[in-house]
Amino acid sequence: MIGMGRAVTLFSALPGNVRGAVWMAVASLFYACTYGTVRHLSTDFGTFQIVFFRSLFGVAFMLPWALSVGRAGLRTNRHGLYMVRCGLNYFGMVLLMWGLANLAIQDVTALMFTSPLFTVLFVSLILGEVVGARRWAALLVGFCGALIIIRPGFAEISYAAIGVMSTSAAYALVNTANKSLARTENSNLIVFYTFVLMLLVGAGPAIWTWRHPPLETIPWILALGVFSSLATQCVIRAISVGEASAVMPFNFLKLPFAVVIGFTFWNEFPDGWTGLGALVIFSSTWYIARRESARRAAARAASGQ
Repeated sequence: MIGMGRAVTLFSALPGNVRGAVWMAVASLFYACTYGTVRHLSTDFGTFQIVFFRSLFGVAFMLPWALSVGRAGLRTNRHGLYMVRCGLNYFGMVLLMWGLANLAIQDVTALMFTSPLFTVLFVSLILGEVVGARRWAALLVGFCGALIIIRPGFAEISYAAIGVMSTSAAYALVNTANKSLARTENSNLIVFYTFVLMLLVGAGPAIWTWRHPPLETIPWILALGVFSSLATQCVIRAISVGEASAVMPFNFLKLPFAVVIGFTFWNEFPDGWTGLGALVIFSSTWYIARRESARRAAARAASGQ
């Protein structure tokens, strides 16, 4: 058998895009496990309390970094944007947790794939980035994929589905804020303040709806923190070693993972409309990512880099 050290060496020798794809595939598995854990916990806890647990573990995992950099490393002059970002993040997470408690896991997963589409829309409208006709067309196609899943006029549109789409839009606004913050802020600082502020904002609603955790739920609460934190770390590693256009398509592995979890634990059978809509959204997102990669490559070539 190959030892751990040898395996790490072999993995490190792989091309960056291959390593990035592996990291993103693992992240997709952890995200699907997070969704399943939230669904399980929703039978014992309200949405606000689950969001509080998630924020608490986020702070716990970032605390060693915060202690290592000290007060100097935590200074920022962009408090206003952090607060706006926190509000959007908290709003989105509450609706996501509520959606997971009331929709099939595969439907939630598929609808969340629209977040990159909303991101392109918002960076164009808010940050003024140029979006060409082809990317606008791809956006339109992607949102048609979401309509295939929701099927307005053919199936009853649930508030939970609207909530998940609102989460997707909120997270896209968060991504837009990230683009602005990343110009001056350390990425770890952004993540740290995200969870600290969400913990403070969410403490009141969580206490108001608090239910003392039964002993048998403790492992599931811990699993929520571990799965979600590992998913975040895997995404960071995927983006850091590979090109976004190459690794982001593997994010769509969340859907088959979610289908397996939903079928295994809740007997939720896959919906053909969900699969078709997700395929349309995937194709649109992949095209936009490829166009963005080509645009950046052309810009680098023009600048002689």
